[in-house]
Amino acid sequence: MKKWLSVMACSLVAFTILAGCGSNSNKNSSASPEAVSSSPATSAASEAPKADPVKIKWAIFETDNFTDALWQSIIDSFEKEYPDIQVEKVLMTGDSRPQFLKTLLAAGSLPDIMLDPAELAKIKDVLAPVPDDLLANFEDGSVPVFNNQKVLVPASKQLRSATYYNKKMFADAGITDVPKTWDEFLAACEKLKAKGITPLITAGASDVWATSFGYWVNVVNPEVEVWNANFNADLKSGAAKWNNPVITDALQKWQDLYKNGYFDKGSLSYSYSQASAEFQKGRAAMMMDGSWVAPSLDKGNLTDFGVFQQPTKDGITSYSAAFNYMAVSNSSKNKDAAFKFLKYFLVDNKDVYLSYIKADGLLSSTKEPVTYEMGPVQTQFVDSLKGLKLVDEITKLPGDNALPTGMEDFTQKSLQSILAGAPISKELDTWDDQYKKLSAATAGN
Repeated sequence: MKKWLSVMACSLVAFTILAGCGSNSNKNSSASPEAVSSSPATSAASEAPKADPVKIKWAIFETDNFTDALWQSIIDSFEKEYPDIQVEKVLMTGDSRPQFLKTLLAAGSLPDIMLDPAELAKIKDVLAPVPDDLLANFEDGSVPVFNNQKVLVPASKQLRSATYYNKKMFADAGITDVPKTWDEFLAACEKLKAKGITPLITAGASDVWATSFGYWVNVVNPEVEVWNANFNADLKSGAAKWNNPVITDALQKWQDLYKNGYFDKGSLSYSYSQASAEFQKGRAAMMMDGSWVAPSLDKGNLTDFGVFQQPTKDGITSYSAAFNYMAVSNSSKNKDAAFKFLKYFLVDNKDVYLSYIKADGLLSSTKEPVTYEMGPVQTQFVDSLKGLKLVDEITKLPGDNALPTGMEDFTQKSLQSILAGAPISKELDTWDDQYKKLSAATAGN
């Protein structure tokens, strides 16, 4: 069953996320300006010297979907159209892309163009204001304001997370339907375990973000939104705290899943890629993961897998989606060339833009929708959202109520400790302390 992504051209309220890293990039392609033939009367000595091409750097990351080959194909297409501009890739490595960029910022070597720059947008004057004629091509409401400026380009939007499952394992355990309540989910876990099937798997190791990503987006965030839809604003004003009964209860349920033996024992030692591969090989029956998994399963024709929206204690009430942003450094000496690249990539060349959004199962963010045909798992993912409310993701909310720079990284490391058994209330107290410190530091920038 297939359908077109235009069904999802809804208005979103959000932010930024993805996940993953990969091997270093290959040698960059470049192009020289075409030689201009001289007339017979013109000597070689009298020819005007050719101008050197403008060179810009683009900070990218790599995943199973966002490969070096994909990024290079985008660059090659651009350089063919604009041979006077050369684009060099800078591969972001480590477990935190924001931290990678902040390290380059501190060293005075920020690339001209960046993927995933939202954390830097919180720091005044780091990113260049985006020209109005470029922003005019994107959906209304897609561009947040930081320090009274619009410095982010909404490159795409992404449905966030769901629970993928192995249909055969469910059938072997006598599970005839996907769970729709938290109690049904626990019952499914118990049936799977009783049959000798590991119910769940997640990642750990250096991929800190991946440990909690699925559970936070699928369970914690919806429960917080049901409890307090203004949580970010109240957190900023001091009217709310991280250490509250709702988050504590949600994280206790998560920790109990691990204590009760529902997670694969090796989860916290796996990288994200390893955990994903083990899940697909049948090591566990379920994995809470991002929307980018669906097109990968479809591409591999892995028909044994399905997907459902994870129930919480309140049932299944909402889902999250995020804008993925790109930006240009305010310190770039070639801002015009950098914005020209973004306009070509995201607006002018629909085939190039399509290759980018289709690779990761993304949705277009342009006023003129760019659509593509989906496979069965991605279709099931989209269908599972019907009738649900779109809500903010509290750790990704941009603009005035965004978390201070560094807060999300801090929470992700703490969540890894919580899953391993750390006292939840004590950990959440450190969140409140760190939030105050980082808020003060961000306000000083």
